[in-house]
Amino acid sequence: MRRVGVVGDGLTGLIASLSIGSNGGEAALFGRTEPMGGLASPVDPDATWLFDRVPIFWREKSHLHRLLKRMKVPMPTRQLPLSKLAVIRDDQRKTLPSRSGLLRKPTGPFASEWIQLIQAARNGTTDQLNGPIRDAATLLSLLWNCQPKPNDEAVIAFAWKGHPKVPIDGWCGVSGRLITACMQTDVTFHIDGPVTGFRRKKNGQVDGIKRKGRVLPVDAVIQASSRDKSSLVGRYLGLSGQFLRPHSVLWDADRNVLLVDLAEIAPERVPAEHRQNATLLHCLSFGHSETAASRIEACLDAQCSGWRKAIVEDFTDSNIRLPIEPQSGFEDGVFYAHVDNAFAIGKQALNHE
Repeated sequence: MRRVGVVGDGLTGLIASLSIGSNGGEAALFGRTEPMGGLASPVDPDATWLFDRVPIFWREKSHLHRLLKRMKVPMPTRQLPLSKLAVIRDDQRKTLPSRSGLLRKPTGPFASEWIQLIQAARNGTTDQLNGPIRDAATLLSLLWNCQPKPNDEAVIAFAWKGHPKVPIDGWCGVSGRLITACMQTDVTFHIDGPVTGFRRKKNGQVDGIKRKGRVLPVDAVIQASSRDKSSLVGRYLGLSGQFLRPHSVLWDADRNVLLVDLAEIAPERVPAEHRQNATLLHCLSFGHSETAASRIEACLDAQCSGWRKAIVEDFTDSNIRLPIEPQSGFEDGVFYAHVDNAFAIGKQALNHE
C-alpha cells in the first residue's frame, strides 16, 4: 500500500487525505496542534457560541459542496436576503436592493445602479466601478472570498443568480464531517508538532517527512495550500441583545471592517438561554493590523451603541491568514493542493511513480 504524507490539517489537507484513504492508499496527515481544521476549527476551545473564523458564507456548486453531497452529509444552509446587507460611509448605512436579477426591478438606495453593477460583472469590469456601487460590489466579494475588492464572479453569484447562504453547522461542521470520514478510511493523524522538512533521495524524489527529529517514510508528499503573507484580524462577540438589526451584514468602507451577525439566520449557533435576544457577531478588519482593533471598536461604537455592556463571549484572532492558490500542482517533487483541487491531487499523488 502506498503511503502519502499530507502537510496541513485544514480543509485542503483533510480532503486530500480522504481522497487517498478512499482510493486504496494510506494517508499520513500532519498538523501542528489540535483542534484540526485550520481556519475551519473553533475560534476558541472554550467558546459555546458557534463562530466561524473565515470564510463565513457558503458557496453552492463548489467542489466542497459537491463532495459533501457525494459523502451523503450535505451542509444545510439558509439564504440571506440582500436587503439584510448594507454598506457604510460616514457612519450612514445604505441597504442593498431587496430584489436581484437582471430582469427584476430592484428597489432601495442602489436601485438605479444595480443593473449597471450586474452588467459590469458580466463584462468583467467590476474593478472599474466607482462610488457607492463599488462599495456594494466589494461587500458581495467579501462574502464570496473574503477579499475586499470587487469580484465579477461574486456579483454574478449574489446579485444576479442567487443570494448569499450561511452554513447552519458552521465551518466547524465541515471539518467535523471530513475528520469523521477520514477516520473511517486509512488515514493516520500526526498533530503534535510541526513538520521540519523533507527527506530526499539522490535523484531528488521526496521519500520521507521530517518531524521531531524523526523521519516517516512516504511515497509522495502533498503540501496543503499556503497562506497569504498579509493577515486580517477577527473579533468574535456573543452579545445579549440585537445590535445590528435590521441588517445582518455591514461593510464599513471607511474603516475596512466587515460585521456579520448570524443570530437571526442561524439561531442554532447561539446557546438556548440567549437564543431569543442575541447578536452572534463576527468582526473582520482588513488593512493595517496595527490599527485593526481600534477600527473594529470604532465601527461597533458607531453602529452598535452599548455593545460593551452586553458581552457574553469575546474572542480575538489577530493573525488570520487566508489560503492562496498554488502556482503549480507539482513542483520539485512535492504536490501542492488547495480546497478546489485537493481530492484530485490526492489521487495524483497516490498514483505517482
